Amino acid sequence: MLTIRQPVAVKFVLTEETKQNWLAELRRLINTTIAELEELEFRGKQWVRDAEKQGEAAVEAANQRIEMERAQRVERREQLIAQLSQIQQLDLDSEVPNGTVETTVEVKVGDAWDQVLQGSEIIVKDGVIVEIRQNGSSL
Repeated sequence: MLTIRQPVAVKFVLTEETKQNWLAELRRLINTTIAELEELEFRGKQWVRDAEKQGEAAVEAANQRIEMERAQRVERREQLIAQLSQIQQLDLDSEVPNGTVETTVEVKVGDAWDQVLQGSEIIVKDGVIVEIRQNGSSL
Protein backbone atom coordinates (compact mmCIF):
# COMPACT_ATOMS: atom_id res chain seq x y z
CA MET A 1 0.00 0.00 0.00
CA LEU A 2 1.15 3.52 -0.75
CA THR A 3 -0.22 6.90 0.28
CA ILE A 4 -0.29 9.60 -2.39
CA ARG A 5 -1.47 13.20 -2.37
CA GLN A 6 -4.33 14.12 -4.63
CA PRO A 7 -6.15 17.38 -5.42
CA VAL A 8 -9.82 17.59 -4.49
CA ALA A 9 -12.02 19.92 -6.53
CA VAL A 10 -14.23 22.26 -4.53
CA LYS A 11 -17.44 23.34 -6.23
CA PHE A 12 -20.07 25.78 -5.01
CA VAL A 13 -23.75 25.32 -5.75
CA LEU A 14 -24.83 28.72 -7.01
CA THR A 15 -27.69 29.97 -4.85
CA GLU A 16 -29.17 33.46 -5.02
CA GLU A 17 -27.30 34.38 -1.82
CA THR A 18 -23.96 33.09 -3.11
CA LYS A 19 -24.48 34.78 -6.47
CA GLN A 20 -25.30 38.13 -4.85
CA ASN A 21 -22.30 37.85 -2.50
CA TRP A 22 -19.95 37.13 -5.40
CA LEU A 23 -21.38 39.97 -7.47
CA ALA A 24 -21.06 42.38 -4.54
CA GLU A 25 -17.44 41.35 -3.97
CA LEU A 26 -16.62 41.78 -7.67
CA ARG A 27 -18.26 45.21 -7.73
CA ARG A 28 -16.22 46.17 -4.65
CA LEU A 29 -13.01 45.01 -6.35
CA ILE A 30 -13.90 46.88 -9.56
CA ASN A 31 -14.54 50.07 -7.57
CA THR A 32 -11.25 49.61 -5.70
CA THR A 33 -9.41 49.23 -9.01
CA ILE A 34 -11.08 52.35 -10.41
CA ALA A 35 -10.05 54.27 -7.28
CA GLU A 36 -6.48 52.99 -7.73
CA LEU A 37 -6.51 54.26 -11.31
CA GLU A 38 -7.67 57.68 -10.16
CA GLU A 39 -5.01 57.77 -7.45
CA LEU A 40 -2.39 56.69 -9.98
CA GLU A 41 -3.42 59.58 -12.22
CA PHE A 42 -2.88 62.00 -9.32
CA ARG A 43 0.38 60.42 -8.12
CA GLY A 44 1.62 60.11 -11.69
CA LYS A 45 1.48 63.86 -12.19
CA GLN A 46 3.54 64.30 -9.03
CA TRP A 47 6.08 61.69 -10.20
CA VAL A 48 6.47 63.51 -13.52
CA ARG A 49 6.91 66.88 -11.78
CA ASP A 50 9.57 65.39 -9.51
CA ALA A 51 11.24 63.68 -12.47
CA GLU A 52 11.39 66.93 -14.47
CA LYS A 53 13.88 68.23 -11.90
CA GLN A 54 16.15 65.27 -12.70
CA GLY A 55 16.10 65.42 -16.49
CA GLU A 56 14.52 63.87 -19.56
CA ALA A 57 15.58 60.29 -18.75
CA ALA A 58 13.86 60.49 -15.35
CA VAL A 59 10.68 61.85 -16.97
CA GLU A 60 10.67 58.99 -19.48
CA ALA A 61 11.19 56.44 -16.69
CA ALA A 62 8.35 57.98 -14.68
CA ASN A 63 6.02 57.90 -17.68
CA GLN A 64 6.91 54.26 -18.37
CA ARG A 65 6.22 53.34 -14.74
CA ILE A 66 2.88 55.18 -14.80
CA GLU A 67 1.84 53.50 -18.05
CA MET A 68 2.84 50.05 -16.79
CA GLU A 69 0.87 50.47 -13.56
CA ARG A 70 -2.11 51.90 -15.44
CA ALA A 71 -2.10 48.96 -17.87
CA GLN A 72 -2.00 46.45 -14.99
CA ARG A 73 -4.99 48.06 -13.29
CA VAL A 74 -6.98 48.41 -16.51
CA GLU A 75 -6.35 44.73 -17.26
CA ARG A 76 -7.42 43.74 -13.73
CA ARG A 77 -10.58 45.86 -14.05
CA GLU A 78 -11.43 44.23 -17.40
CA GLN A 79 -10.91 40.74 -15.95
CA LEU A 80 -13.17 41.56 -13.00
CA ILE A 81 -15.85 42.94 -15.31
CA ALA A 82 -15.66 39.74 -17.39
CA GLN A 83 -16.02 37.62 -14.23
CA LEU A 84 -18.99 39.73 -13.15
CA SER A 85 -20.65 39.18 -16.53
CA GLN A 86 -20.00 35.42 -16.38
CA ILE A 87 -21.50 35.10 -12.90
CA GLN A 88 -24.55 37.14 -13.90
CA GLN A 89 -25.20 34.63 -16.70
CA LEU A 90 -24.87 31.50 -14.53
CA ASP A 91 -28.02 29.59 -13.69
CA LEU A 92 -28.97 29.11 -10.07
CA ASP A 93 -28.18 25.64 -8.69
CA SER A 94 -25.32 25.18 -11.15
CA GLU A 95 -22.03 23.90 -9.73
CA VAL A 96 -19.21 26.42 -10.03
CA PRO A 97 -15.57 25.36 -9.58
CA ASN A 98 -14.00 27.26 -6.70
CA GLY A 99 -10.47 25.98 -6.32
CA THR A 100 -8.91 22.84 -4.94
CA VAL A 101 -7.70 21.43 -1.67
CA GLU A 102 -5.42 18.46 -1.18
CA THR A 103 -5.98 15.09 0.45
CA THR A 104 -4.07 11.86 0.84
CA VAL A 105 -5.27 8.66 -0.80
CA GLU A 106 -4.11 5.14 -0.15
CA VAL A 107 -3.52 3.07 -3.25
CA LYS A 108 -2.68 -0.59 -3.43
CA VAL A 109 -1.99 -3.26 -5.97
CA GLY A 110 -5.19 -4.11 -7.76
CA ASP A 111 -6.76 -0.63 -7.55
CA ALA A 112 -8.16 0.72 -10.81
CA TRP A 113 -5.84 3.60 -11.68
CA ASP A 114 -8.42 5.47 -13.76
CA GLN A 115 -10.74 5.46 -10.73
CA VAL A 116 -7.97 6.90 -8.57
CA LEU A 117 -7.41 9.60 -11.20
CA GLN A 118 -11.09 10.57 -11.18
CA GLY A 119 -10.39 12.01 -7.77
CA SER A 120 -12.81 13.61 -5.38
CA GLU A 121 -15.08 16.64 -5.23
CA ILE A 122 -16.49 18.62 -2.34
CA ILE A 123 -19.82 20.32 -3.06
CA VAL A 124 -20.64 23.41 -0.94
CA LYS A 125 -23.99 25.17 -0.77
CA ASP A 126 -24.37 28.41 1.22
CA GLY A 127 -21.18 27.67 3.15
CA VAL A 128 -22.12 24.09 4.08
CA ILE A 129 -20.69 20.90 2.57
CA VAL A 130 -23.70 19.12 1.06
CA GLU A 131 -21.95 16.32 -0.81
CA ILE A 132 -18.62 14.58 -1.15
CA ARG A 133 -17.98 12.66 -4.36
CA GLN A 134 -15.21 10.16 -4.76
CA ASN A 135 -14.38 8.44 -8.03
CA GLY A 136 -17.54 9.96 -9.53
CA SER A 137 -19.89 8.58 -6.86
CA SER A 138 -21.46 10.19 -3.79
CA LEU A 139 -20.15 9.04 -0.45
